[in-house]
Amino acid sequence: MTLRIVSAVLWFIAGWFVSGTIAVSLGLNPAVAPLVGIVWAAVVVIDPKDLVWRVGKPSSADAHGLDPRIAAARPRAGADF
Repeated sequence: MTLRIVSAVLWFIAGWFVSGTIAVSLGLNPAVAPLVGIVWAAVVVIDPKDLVWRVGKPSSADAHGLDPRIAAARPRAGADF
């Protein structure tokens, strides 16, 4: 959970900086920048589609049966019995 909090702070600062830079470059009100930073950080922390924080999903090695602990227990194709 601390990693999410630290990343939220970093994404907030990055969102504030990027949106503030874009706002100033386009001649818009830079007061919108902190709001964009808050929204950006909230999306990263909440992560509605599990794109950033993959919790509870197997790795690709487990999904394809390449885990050496599991592969050793399975018989190989064409092996003599």
